[in-house]
Amino acid sequence: MNSNRDRIDPAPAIHDVPFAHRVDRSLLVPNRRADLRRLGSAHDGGYVVALETIAAARHLLSFGLAANWDFERDAVAFNPELTLEAFDPSVGPRHFAGMAVRSALSVPLRFVSADPRGAQSSAHRVRTAVDYFRFFSRGARHTRKRVWYNSDRNSAAIADILADVRSKQRGPVFAKIDIEGSEYRILPWIIGAADLFTGLAVEFHDTDICAEIFNAQVSRLLEHFEVVHVHGNNYGDLSIDGSLPLSLEITFVHRSLSGVATRDVGRAHAGRPLDAPNDPGRPDFDIDFSQGTGSSS
Repeated sequence: MNSNRDRIDPAPAIHDVPFAHRVDRSLLVPNRRADLRRLGSAHDGGYVVALETIAAARHLLSFGLAANWDFERDAVAFNPELTLEAFDPSVGPRHFAGMAVRSALSVPLRFVSADPRGAQSSAHRVRTAVDYFRFFSRGARHTRKRVWYNSDRNSAAIADILADVRSKQRGPVFAKIDIEGSEYRILPWIIGAADLFTGLAVEFHDTDICAEIFNAQVSRLLEHFEVVHVHGNNYGDLSIDGSLPLSLEITFVHRSLSGVATRDVGRAHAGRPLDAPNDPGRPDFDIDFSQGTGSSS
């Protein structure tokens, strides 16, 4: 046996690992507001926003939809004047029509096979599919395209989206951005049109290996916005050095609304906790800004 070939080298020290978390934590310290509320689902699909940014907006851009539009529903319920435009290539009428048929057929089959929980799950998918057609037939628009930096491969170019908003005078705008890493590709255009936005809810992905671009883009965002809330998505992991979650949900408020809170926040979700684990089956991540460390609670 060749001992040199078979030897396993020891793991490198954390400070030698080239992709250890190097996010600038000073960028993340939030300025708390009294009008922060959670809109959307109790777990994944819910986002914390400053209600003033929803009240002051006329148009809601939603980048990333999947099978959960609870956030969009709550935002429109809070401000009925909002028009909604959602983008997601992964779902659409054909997808939900097929899901409705398959799930409806499976409900009695699951009952027959003594699987009541499965039947309940199938019934829930039927309701979701029906609700898609109901919700997106009432003025809300869903475009089956990815949001991208150009229009290649039938994409929706972010510059075109923003130009359309301006030409139709739909602003001011609130944007929810959860597009699995492509946020870094479109944020330069968002930053360039910062005057158009009241606020943003952005999920940043892979912040360990994307730390350099994350730091640069958040620094640019902070020229126009302030961070008011940060939450780690526990469907992801902690960075290799254990310091921060790899996926961060960050809420921004335009500086023109800094310190401004809507006169009547109503009772919109009063008493609902701001933070909850995206995956309720796992402990949430706790980011300790006072000590500069992140941990899993």
